[in-house]
Amino acid sequence: MEQPSHHRLHVLESIGWKDAVITLLEPRSPYRPWRGGADEGQQSDTVAFVLNTDPPSILAEVSHVDGPRELRQASFSPPPNGATVVDSYTLSSELGFELRPGRFDGDDADTVEDALYQHRYDWDPGLRLGHDDVSKVRTLLRFDGRCDGCNQEIDLTRPDARDQLFVHTVDAQMQRTSRWLGYPDWPAVMCRHCRDRMADEGHETFVDYKFSLNPSCPQCLGRRAREIFYGMPSDHENIPPWEEAGGCCPMSDKWSCLICSTTW
Repeated sequence: MEQPSHHRLHVLESIGWKDAVITLLEPRSPYRPWRGGADEGQQSDTVAFVLNTDPPSILAEVSHVDGPRELRQASFSPPPNGATVVDSYTLSSELGFELRPGRFDGDDADTVEDALYQHRYDWDPGLRLGHDDVSKVRTLLRFDGRCDGCNQEIDLTRPDARDQLFVHTVDAQMQRTSRWLGYPDWPAVMCRHCRDRMADEGHETFVDYKFSLNPSCPQCLGRRAREIFYGMPSDHENIPPWEEAGGCCPMSDKWSCLICSTTW
């Protein structure tokens, strides 16, 4: 990936990783979670973001400065929804040095961006398993604006946005149990209402909670109905267990039972 010889890469570091991810997903957020680096950049500069997770992690996408402006206002194309992060230990071993807040010029900037680009498509769902901060960030970056439970919108422009969304984490040892029951649990982003309701109703996994919100099967009465969507998904591995790809041609069926395969 060639860059002009005058290319400059700025590195900013977050104060709070959750506020930082919210700001990456919603630039209109009132949060100001970045520190380090210069205040302003120039046309064609890029910006990399280090999150103060444990261990530290770096967004595998860079934003672009489209004119003399604050680095914190640099834009992403496309937006970073669905992006991932690489932990600092992995990136440091690949670069041969630690990525710190500041500025990299010319070939050094190219080297850092090339290393980040190699991790741009690390979409294996197994990377989101675990209870550490990095796993939480990878799950939160896939947030599409709506709660994974009730599908209600969560407004990230609100001052209390950090207190309105919660990341459900899953044990790293969690594996697929069978083709009938699918994954026993799945990482998710929830609103406060679903977080509390899941606990109040005694659901031990988010998958159980999510299926409890779907209709029961009219044939076997089981509570494993997956919602069918139509089209060609580009990322089959990350289709959650409560959804099913129905193919290119839309049909009248909206639900499919994981237990007895009935569709309706």
